[in-house]
Amino acid sequence: MSTLLACFLQMADTMHDDLDDGLRFRNCNCFCGLKASVKISDKRNENRYRLFQCCPKDTCRFFQWCIPLKTPVSYADDFQQLQEELCVLREELRVIHDKVHPSDQPKKMVKLRFIAWFLFLTVLAVLLSLTML
Repeated sequence: MSTLLACFLQMADTMHDDLDDGLRFRNCNCFCGLKASVKISDKRNENRYRLFQCCPKDTCRFFQWCIPLKTPVSYADDFQQLQEELCVLREELRVIHDKVHPSDQPKKMVKLRFIAWFLFLTVLAVLLSLTML
């Protein structure tokens, strides 16, 4: 009977360890003294889907990014790998963006040259018309 109880306690400890493997964040209060609300960023930038804390009533404009107290060991390697893959994907996206949207500088130079030639020819035409009178 005691071995059955020992097995049960060991299983309970294992289950507790599995449940305890999540991310934890520090609770904080906003400037109003209320418990801060946790929300997910939905802006379309590098902070999309990132957790943050803010005032629950939006009165004191409190804002703070959620930073994990500790990263579970099982997630640390995955997190590092995802960060490296994200850096590679950002660089690939930058290269594709540069190919699709080349620098606007040459287009501006062509426009400036066109305007300069147009003004030159206009002034030349005016001068020729004045000399013919």
